[in-house]
Amino acid sequence: MAYLFRRLLTVFLTVLVSFGLLRPMPDGLMTYTEEELAQIDEYLQYSQGASVSLYENMGDAEPIYTGTVGGLCELPECGELARTGYIRYTAYIAFEKTGGQSLKVNGAKNVRITVHYNELRSEIYSLFTVFKAKIFYRIDVEFPYSDGLSPSFRSSSSYKISVNYPSFGGMPSEEVRPIADIHLRDPYIMTGADGKYYMTGTYDPADWSNTKEIHVYRSEDLAGWDDLGAVWNFERDATWQKKILTDGSSPIWAPELHYINGNYYICYSLGWGAMNGSVLKSTTGLPEGPYEDVRGDAVFEAIDSTFFVDDDGSVWAIWADGQYAGMSGDMKRLATAARSLVSESGQPVGFEGCCVIKIDGLYYLCSASYTTHYRADGSSYLTYDSYYAVSNRFQGPYSERRLLLINGGHGNLFFANDGTLYTTLFSGALGERPGIAAIDITEDGRLIVR
Repeated sequence: MAYLFRRLLTVFLTVLVSFGLLRPMPDGLMTYTEEELAQIDEYLQYSQGASVSLYENMGDAEPIYTGTVGGLCELPECGELARTGYIRYTAYIAFEKTGGQSLKVNGAKNVRITVHYNELRSEIYSLFTVFKAKIFYRIDVEFPYSDGLSPSFRSSSSYKISVNYPSFGGMPSEEVRPIADIHLRDPYIMTGADGKYYMTGTYDPADWSNTKEIHVYRSEDLAGWDDLGAVWNFERDATWQKKILTDGSSPIWAPELHYINGNYYICYSLGWGAMNGSVLKSTTGLPEGPYEDVRGDAVFEAIDSTFFVDDDGSVWAIWADGQYAGMSGDMKRLATAARSLVSESGQPVGFEGCCVIKIDGLYYLCSASYTTHYRADGSSYLTYDSYYAVSNRFQGPYSERRLLLINGGHGNLFFANDGTLYTTLFSGALGERPGIAAIDITEDGRLIVR
């Protein structure tokens, strides 16, 4: 039935496209180019393989052994394997052909194969599970282990595997210089109704437990910035927030300023660990406020909220790793069920700091994620990067993610008054000061940092 449903859906979408009711994705956006596939092959020289964990009993939270191996179901060399237990392999896998793949593990019993599409969606592999060619999916392979077991993994088409989700391309941010000597993480810049630029972000995070204030800065040229002051201060303005933060801390993170339906709103994150988020509304219609709560309690139960206003005036809230919902007209609540913005394979674009912008009929979803990079000697290092994906529908699905800017994590895309597209950033050589990098858009819709 699942296969029949997919076939009927494909025919239905084809009819919509043929009658011009659904715009197809531009060529090259939904799949990797040959150049990108070559970059992935280079990446796989160092990351090829799978992670393996051995548990004493099925369901144990902590493994007795973890390591990496060269392939799925390859046994590691460790003394713990002499014991009976439960073994799990995790890898990102891309098949050469599209289809069900007939995945099977020989030499083991009670095998479970799980396909993960994002943090919220996974499914047990079955003959109805269809993989699209040359797109990496995360899978787990699990089965009871006993001494003398000799398992092997097979599929109906050849495949490539990686311990990490492969990343490629992207422009290093070493050449970017600060636009202001302000200690500000997660910078967000927008063009106001008055044509001036406004910036906010996580303010002066010398103490992550007490970032406590939301500042707004104004500029006419993206170079000189005036501090409009603390438009919201935890000790001065918090009410219900103090009931959530009862340990004396006041972490206020990643505020963003948005102009929606003729007024300015600030969405922000509150807390450490399990976070909440809410919305402030300007009482004067001015970006400098003052601001008040829209509802008197949390709107989001997660980190890093943002807003996107589509051409038809609909307002969408996006948070965490790409969860989204429609907002009510008064901006006080989520008006639709929460869903996820994901790539065509179901993978999230990043894990936090999302933003969406519409350019020439295409929706660009940016998000932040840590990336494992490999040096020529095989050693690795992490950077906090900006990724993007493209769709012809806000709801997606989006293209597979592409690395936009190395050390550009948790920035936003915005247009300057002269039509230049920029992304904000703060990490790398910037020393947690805000910076911007200009971006060109290619004919096929890709983003290239200048």
